[in-house]
Amino acid sequence: MFYLISKELFYTLTAALIIFCALELAWPGVVLAYININWVLIFWLIVSIIVLAADRVNNNYD
Repeated sequence: MFYLISKELFYTLTAALIIFCALELAWPGVVLAYININWVLIFWLIVSIIVLAADRVNNNYD
C-alpha cells in the first residue's frame, strides 16, 4: 500500500514539475511568483528515492 501511494505521489509531482516548467517557459514569472519550484524538485527527488527503495523491498532484489 505504501509503495502504491508513493508511486502515485511521484507521478503527480512529475506532472506538476512538467506543467510548472512549461508555464514558466510560456509566461515567465507566473509560477515563481507563488511557488518555489526548487522545493517541489527537492520533494520530488526524496519521493523518487523512497519509490526506488520501496520497489527494491517489494521485489526482493539481491
